[in-house]
Amino acid sequence: MASDPGGEGKGLGGVLFEAGTRLVARAAGKVLSDPRGQEAVARAVGLAQRGRRRAEEVQERLMAAAGIPGRQDYQELAKQLARIKRKARDLARKLEPEQGGRGPDASGQGGEGAGGESP
Repeated sequence: MASDPGGEGKGLGGVLFEAGTRLVARAAGKVLSDPRGQEAVARAVGLAQRGRRRAEEVQERLMAAAGIPGRQDYQELAKQLARIKRKARDLARKLEPEQGGRGPDASGQGGEGAGGESP
């Protein structure tokens, strides 16, 4: 079976997969041990990163043309919402002392709503 240490229970596909994996690992090791190979990998990574950035730019332009907000728009809105929430909490704290017990909570009916339990 697959847990056989000798690998006798593996099918032809499993044996080929393992052999291919070993060959690829050996080839990758040789490429990365050579400075030219390292440079080639670095160039490939750089190209991939530039390609990804370019694709994101095109996507942003298409989304803007279609009127769909982008990620940055959502992030800006989230920041604005956080600021508004903070200001609302600050205002609520300032109003509490001024109300002096007057308001919906002072009558015992606030916060429960219709159908809520009564004390």
